[in-house]
Amino acid sequence: MSLRTGILLTVLVMALTSFGVYYFSFDALAHVLSCTGNYYLTDHQIYHLAGMSYQSRMWLVPSMVYEKRIEKMPLVKDVYVQKGRNGRLLVHVQEKVVIGYYTKNSQYYLLTIDNESIPIDKAYMSTIVHFPLLNGFSGTQRKKICAIFKKNEKTLTRSVIEKIAEMVPYKTSFDKNMIKMTMQDGNVVYTSISSLVMMAKYQAMLTRLQGENVCLLLDSTNHAIEKINCDDLNSKKSTSSSSKKTEEKQETSSDTQTSDANTTTTTTTQDATTQDTTTTDNSTLVWDDSTGLYYDSTSGYYMDPNSGIYYVWDDTTQSLQPLSE
Repeated sequence: MSLRTGILLTVLVMALTSFGVYYFSFDALAHVLSCTGNYYLTDHQIYHLAGMSYQSRMWLVPSMVYEKRIEKMPLVKDVYVQKGRNGRLLVHVQEKVVIGYYTKNSQYYLLTIDNESIPIDKAYMSTIVHFPLLNGFSGTQRKKICAIFKKNEKTLTRSVIEKIAEMVPYKTSFDKNMIKMTMQDGNVVYTSISSLVMMAKYQAMLTRLQGENVCLLLDSTNHAIEKINCDDLNSKKSTSSSSKKTEEKQETSSDTQTSDANTTTTTTTQDATTQDTTTTDNSTLVWDDSTGLYYDSTSGYYMDPNSGIYYVWDDTTQSLQPLSE
């Protein structure tokens, strides 16, 4: 055997010996596992997907391999695996935003904000506790709901979604495409699909839920929140709709005296509107998006534009309370 061959064999034996020593050494193992950005999936679930453990020889497995394994979970939008010093293995996860789940043909599906339906494996059924049940909606309705959440992604956050237990279609005499939402706290909210954005203010709405069997009706067009009796929803709105139609007929066939009265009422309304505008311009009343009420900067009171009732903030209960007369 030549000298050169002997040197090559010696180097090869030393390399294999060093590799074997390192492979079975404590330094080759992952000492710290860390996961950030995950909201629905637990750290343990992500480590299981990646095939990570404290027995993982982190430097012998490329980061790309870990990332590809985690990305196989459809709920994961993006992932980045970082290897640090002292055996630190860091996983940065970005999950898709889920707005609810539904069932079809005995299969559970998660519905993302991008209108993507993701089948739920049995191993991840526990994640549905974070989302409301979307029961009875058609594919078209689900798409419209997703569009509203997507458009208002910064305000209709995951914390808002978690407050909803169930969403179902609800027909009334004035709107056949409403939604009935049963909240985790037992309250009920009725809204149109376009008014879903007002759910961002749900915590402020709670100050208006007083008494038993009370519901909220949301109207984003007029920035209105109406407190109603749940049992009277249909009857009340039917009466309101009928009244509007009757008024329209009366206006068409009214005499001169009724016309004059309407003119006077219109003038009075315009004067009141002008006064309100003037007040707002003077910065006495300012619209507060967080409560859906006007705020009087002079007195510190909040005013409901629908009922005219004033509210005051109670530091003890951390809520708005009606102002005592």
